[in-house]
Amino acid sequence: MTDHTVERGAPHRAAGAAGDERVAAVLAVVHEILGDPGITADDDLAHHGAASLAMARIIVTVGARLGLDVDPRDLGPAVTARALARAAG
Repeated sequence: MTDHTVERGAPHRAAGAAGDERVAAVLAVVHEILGDPGITADDDLAHHGAASLAMARIIVTVGARLGLDVDPRDLGPAVTARALARAAG
C-alpha cells in the first residue's frame, strides 16, 4: 500500500529552497559587479562600495540574467542581496 501523506512542512521547505537559489543567484551577480566574493546575503551593499551606479548595474544585471524584475523603490534603506531577491519575488 502506498503512503500518500505529505511530510509536514514540505511545501514550506520547497519554497524556501527556491528562495535560497534566488538569493544565491543574486549574490553571484553582486560578487561579480562589486568584485568582492566575501559579501554575504545579509551584508549592506553600500558598505561594500555599491554606490548608485553599481547598484543600478546590479539591478539591471539581475533582471537580464535571472529574469527578475526589481523596482528600486521596493528596496529599503539597507540593500542586501537577500533584499534584492525578495523584492524580485
